[in-house]
Formats: sequence, C-alpha cells, structure tokens
Amino acid sequence: MKMEINTREGAYLWILHRGLSLLRDWTNHKKDYHIAILEAEHLHNIPSLLNETNELRHKYYFDKERIAYIEGLKRIDCAEYRETMLRTYSEAWQTLERFAK
Repeated sequence: MKMEINTREGAYLWILHRGLSLLRDWTNHKKDYHIAILEAEHLHNIPSLLNETNELRHKYYFDKERIAYIEGLKRIDCAEYRETMLRTYSEAWQTLERFAK
C-alpha cells in the first residue's frame, strides 16, 4: 500500500496502518499480550485525529500519548519489537512534529 507521510493525515494513516499490521503479525507469532495492549492503547485514538481541527488534540497526541507509548516500549522486554516500532513510526512522527510547531 502506497501512503504519503508528508501530510498530517498521511502520517496518522501510516501510524494506524503500520501499527495494526505489525500488531497482527507480532502477536500472531510471539503471543505477547503486553505488546498487544501497549499497541492498542497507542492506536485507539488515531482515527479520531483524522480531519481533527482542534490543534490541542494533535498537540496532546504528540506530547503526551506518543511519549507515553515510547515510555511503554522501554518497559517491554523485547528490544527487537521496541526498535522495530520506533523505526516504523519515526518518519510519521517527524511529519507530525513539523505540524505541531
């Protein structure tokens, strides 16, 4: 699936698509439910941010929810998953950071 990550909407769609795909793949093979809970907590508000006009909600995602997710990754006892997810989301987060300023 070709997705543009250079817009806010594209970045959110990328995070949602990749997050759900990797969540499915990872939990099917590893059966790690801590990862599933962390990923679901991270992704569950993303659909409500699509076409959201309230800039404070975008700021809250970037400054609070994203940071909470990163902190949660640090507590997961799987460096491979942590590194994969940080790498997967990095470009989309860079796009969101540009819009947050």
